[in-house]
Amino acid sequence: MKMLKIFGLVIFFLSASHAALNHHFMDCDGNENTGSILRVCCDSDMLPKGCQCFDISPRTDFTNSMYHKPECPENLNIQFFFYDRAHTETSVKISAGQGNIAQTPFNGARKTMFIAHGFIDYGPAPWMLAMKDELLAVEDMNVILVDWQNGAAGPNYYQAVANTRTVGAMIGRLLEDFNAHFGMPFEKVHLAGHSLGSHIMGYAGKEVFRLTGQKIGRITGLDPAGPAFESYTRFVRLDAEDARFVDIIHTDAESLISSGFGTRYSIGHADFYPNGGKHQPGCPEETLGILSMLSFEDEYSTGACSHLRALDLFTNSIRKCRFDPPGITGSPCNMGFNADSSCRGDYYPETTSVQPYC
Repeated sequence: MKMLKIFGLVIFFLSASHAALNHHFMDCDGNENTGSILRVCCDSDMLPKGCQCFDISPRTDFTNSMYHKPECPENLNIQFFFYDRAHTETSVKISAGQGNIAQTPFNGARKTMFIAHGFIDYGPAPWMLAMKDELLAVEDMNVILVDWQNGAAGPNYYQAVANTRTVGAMIGRLLEDFNAHFGMPFEKVHLAGHSLGSHIMGYAGKEVFRLTGQKIGRITGLDPAGPAFESYTRFVRLDAEDARFVDIIHTDAESLISSGFGTRYSIGHADFYPNGGKHQPGCPEETLGILSMLSFEDEYSTGACSHLRALDLFTNSIRKCRFDPPGITGSPCNMGFNADSSCRGDYYPETTSVQPYC
């Protein structure tokens, strides 16, 4: 009887989670002409079920985009570049739809890794290629680099914020197709994103759970963007509920007015704050603060060193470095690629100021 009660509670909470997600992620049927001024509905084979509506009205949690509506896939030109050990230098472009992916070299029995960039970045950027090379050096896996540079373009940060929802939904659709056509287990999926890309991966995880009731294996947030996200509910940002294991590397966890671009709060199962998480050794002082939002391009190239450090730390953790908590050599809770999924809580590893930072 006790086990039946526990099982009933599990079903109740899963059902409640589904209901909450369905409130925020709407298929088009019956929603196209409701509140249309603050809603966009996109017909596209690249979205789950072929059509999805994105609502930004005050009755939803998605007021974080300052009334910018997500753009539809046909306006964003999102591209997915596939790599494995047989395709290390020349990528294979992948599009959603089982008919499209059937001819690709994707292998459902292998681990699958998606990597997404953030604001005013592009793919495949040099850091994405370096991360891909390190991953394939340790294991033959499916590595897919997400290029959403049109949706991430400046200077309008809030339009990019809105577009993360579309990109996340498209990744969710691809994961569904991989599962249906290749038998890819969702638990063998690892998503990693930098800044706005972190929240893209959160949306992808939410989509998969909404549509299948299953959670993907892991999401790694590489200094997830704070502005327009950190003060909002879990439906709007990356959250521990989005995967079986969510780990976060905070390298620029200060307020925007103090020149910080990252999320200040713990949002994963395991949150790593290297060197305190606010400013990284070897980086110049970031001084533009909130004014940088008017010219993020300049800040990105000269003053976002701490925000970008999360990329190097994760890449170097794959096979070059161990970033253990202070005084605990060989800890399963070492920051980066090899962090164990059992880790819970906040950790404060220390790094050096020069490459490879260990």
